[in-house]
Amino acid sequence: MKTLAFLALSAIASAAMATGPVSSSPDISITGNSTQSASLTSVAVRNNSTGSKSEAFQNLATNTGNVTISGNSTQSVSGRGGSVTNTASGSDAYASQNLSTNLGEVTIGGNSRQTTTLVNATLTNLSSGSNSKAVQNIASNNACFTCQPTRTSSGGGYGGH
Repeated sequence: MKTLAFLALSAIASAAMATGPVSSSPDISITGNSTQSASLTSVAVRNNSTGSKSEAFQNLATNTGNVTISGNSTQSVSGRGGSVTNTASGSDAYASQNLSTNLGEVTIGGNSRQTTTLVNATLTNLSSGSNSKAVQNIASNNACFTCQPTRTSSGGGYGGH
């Protein structure tokens, strides 16, 4: 029940969330202030992806992609107990975990406040397999496009930007 309540809260709190800052991401424009928060108590938040070229994107109170906020932005994740886990396994796997983060092309016209406070909790981001990559951002800004998954040399694959 707690997990279901958290998932509902996450869906509401992360209204400005997209799957990742790739070229197919929609533009998100917020014409006022933006507040995103997730409050966790003794819950397990898990995101897992397995297989070749698997991708696991986990975003809590995060702006990701091409986002414009004309006002102030507040992003907050707080928790006590439990765990937040994101894993991708397989060759060319990619795991991206973001808490209270701006990731990609995020423009904020006002002030930005990002906080993550976890007490007696475990935070894990893991990518395993050949050529795998794990990127974890906590209360940060990251416009590192080389940190994102890329297409394979054969033109297939995933991600891209």
